[in-house]
Amino acid sequence: MLDRIKKLLVCFGFGEFEWFGLTKAERRLIGFYRTLSGQDQGQLRRLSEVLAAHSERSKDR
Repeated sequence: MLDRIKKLLVCFGFGEFEWFGLTKAERRLIGFYRTLSGQDQGQLRRLSEVLAAHSERSKDR
C-alpha cells in the first residue's frame, strides 16, 4: 500500500509539471476532450490512433 501511495504522488507531480509545458491551444483541446462523453472520447481516441499510424506510414515512404 505504501508503494502505491508513492507512485501516485510521483505521477501527480509529474502531471503537474507537464501541464505547464503545454500551449494554450493544447490546454483548450484537453478541456474540450474532457467535456466529451465516454463514448465520444473512445471514438476520438480511435480516430487519433488511425491518423497517427497513417502519418507514420507516410514518413516511411
